[in-house]
Amino acid sequence: MSEPPAGDLTVGVVQTPAGGIEPAAVLDLGRTLGRHDLLVFPEMANTPYFPLAGVDPRNRPGPRALPLEEVVDPFRTLAKRLSANLVAGVCFTDGRRVRNAAVVLDRDGRIVAGRGVTSGEYHAVYEKTHLCTVRGYGSTFVEDEHFEAGPELLTWDLDFGRIGVLVCYDRHFPGAWATLTANSADIVAVPTASPQGTEPTFAAEMQAMALQQSAVVAVANRHGREVLGDSDVTYLGQSMVIGPDGRIARIADAGPGTTATGAFAKTAIATTARAMGLRGAQRPDLYTYRPTS
Repeated sequence: MSEPPAGDLTVGVVQTPAGGIEPAAVLDLGRTLGRHDLLVFPEMANTPYFPLAGVDPRNRPGPRALPLEEVVDPFRTLAKRLSANLVAGVCFTDGRRVRNAAVVLDRDGRIVAGRGVTSGEYHAVYEKTHLCTVRGYGSTFVEDEHFEAGPELLTWDLDFGRIGVLVCYDRHFPGAWATLTANSADIVAVPTASPQGTEPTFAAEMQAMALQQSAVVAVANRHGREVLGDSDVTYLGQSMVIGPDGRIARIADAGPGTTATGAFAKTAIATTARAMGLRGAQRPDLYTYRPTS
């Protein structure tokens, strides 16, 4: 069993294959990975990424769009085997609609509810808040034809500290990052399904956000070619763990089924935040997303 590098906080990412990771493959990771404090899987890790132009909106992922408890079951087992907190991007059905969400599990495999930063209410899952409807950035995404946007950003209190989650397209909105770190999230997990064509800025954007927010960032992506109907997409990979100084701690090797783990001293996150001073220097009274003229 491979052990993560030295440090009192270990954060890992799993780079899943195109088409989605099978439950048996999730369980196999329990034999190859060592103990982690946090392990992150990509967006919609259990299914193909189907909200693309050329894929009929009625073409749901078939029997793999299961109820949440069934989808979570292999991840629950893995969390217990590794004694790891776990974030998994999942696609599931609630009987009314299919959801694009992230679920957080504790070391005993129990679902941890996230606290809404706006309402203070608790939610069993985080639903992606910014739906990707984009033409020409690597592929054509039509998530608005398949999903409803989630109501609010969430934070979770785990045994090592507080985390936030941004799913794929959510990562492009600096206000979302600032909201999570303003609510004391020191680690941000980013489950994503990012294709080739995004690589000129993929890592640089995540490094910039880690630096600006003085946060550890764990980006988990899928890798390889997916063909669905008229859609043919190759996913980038480049799953990585980034330190609060913006430097890449580990990046996964090319190919599906690879992992990357970064180790951090818990005190170093706070030390870096104080040294940079960026969180405390923000002036929210100056910022507005509403036109003033």
